[in-house]
Order: sequence, then structure tokens, then C-alpha cells
Amino acid sequence: MPNPGPGLRERKKAQTRAAISDVATRLFIARGFDAVTVADIAEAAGVSAKTVFNYFGSKEELFLDRDAAMRELIAATVAERPPGTTPTAALGALLEANCIIDREGWAAVEDPAWREPFAAFLATWEATPALRARLLMGNELLAAALAAGLAAECAAPAGDPAVRAFAAMLVSAVHLRHRAICDGVLAGLPGAEIRRGALAVAGEVLARAAAAFPDLDRARPAG
Repeated sequence: MPNPGPGLRERKKAQTRAAISDVATRLFIARGFDAVTVADIAEAAGVSAKTVFNYFGSKEELFLDRDAAMRELIAATVAERPPGTTPTAALGALLEANCIIDREGWAAVEDPAWREPFAAFLATWEATPALRARLLMGNELLAAALAAGLAAECAAPAGDPAVRAFAAMLVSAVHLRHRAICDGVLAGLPGAEIRRGALAVAGEVLARAAAAFPDLDRARPAG
């Protein structure tokens, strides 16, 4: 039976959440992250401050509204990879597709229509210590999620050092790819060059992870 998808209530909540985040991001870019208050966002979005907090726990979450969903996607990509696929191969394919939840592809760095707003978004992110710290916190959460899934898959004890190290290398591929994209966009490099550089650094890290942990970078068995 086909999946009916989210109901009307859930769709409306998702639309409201996205609308508030979009308004907040525009304000952050225009005025600077620290200069914008939740009250400013609520007024611009036509909602109450309470409504904003019903959807978001912090200003950082308003700006990086897809952060948790991205972590879930990456962890699920590794844990639920097709039979015969290794963790590094599954993650590498996701990074090459450049999936960002509601679309995939490299338009943000290669399409002029996307490039300017994306650059403004990244510039605000780079200029704000709280947002950069949030990224590092997210990396720790992602590493923990990956380690938990990998440990369960290979029946390793919780907190196994090798599993944690392998998971950290997977996160490093994600993080260094992000840095290559960010640095390239802000430096004004051509989109194709940014894409090649980002994929090259991610591929290098994943290849070394596979070589360092062949016992953990195993193809998922069928069945």
C-alpha cells in the first residue's frame, strides 16, 4: 500500500517552520546574526515569539534549521545502505550527490541564480562564532550517531575506540568537504572548481578511512 505521506496538519506545521526560518535567515544576513532578536523575527514573520520558540529552541537552530535532518540523513545513509555497499561508499555517493534534504545537486555553487544568496548565507555563518560552534557541536552529534549504528552492526561494545575513530573519520570527510565549499564560494572560485575540490578532499578522507579500518568498512550483507 502506498505511503500516504504526512497529513495536512504536519504539512502546515512544516510550512510554518520553513517560513519562520526563511524570514529569520534573511534578517540574519541583512543585519548580522547577533543584531537580530527573536522578537524581530516574530514581528517580521507575523507570529508571536512563543510561536517561534514552539518550532525552534535557539537562534542558531533558526539559521541552521536543516542541521538535525542532515545528521539523520547521513546516519541513515550509512546504517541503511544497500547490500554489498560499504559505509565509505554509501557516504561518498551521498556527498557527491550533494543532497540537502529537499533537493540535491550543485546549483548553489554552479548556478549564478543560487550562488549569490548561498554566498551571503555562508558569509553570515563564517562571521558568527556561535554558528561556527554549532557546526562543531553538530559534528560531535553526528559522530556519536554513526558510531552507535556501526557498533550495533558489527556487535561491538558501546564506546568501542576503533568504531569511534572510524566514525570520526567519516565525519571528517563531511566537515572538510563543507570547508572546501565554504572557502571556495567565499573566495569567488568557479563552481566547477569548488565541486572538484570538495569531492577530492572528501574522497581522500574516505579512502584513507577505508584503508585504516577494513574490518569496519565492510559491505552490508544481503538479507
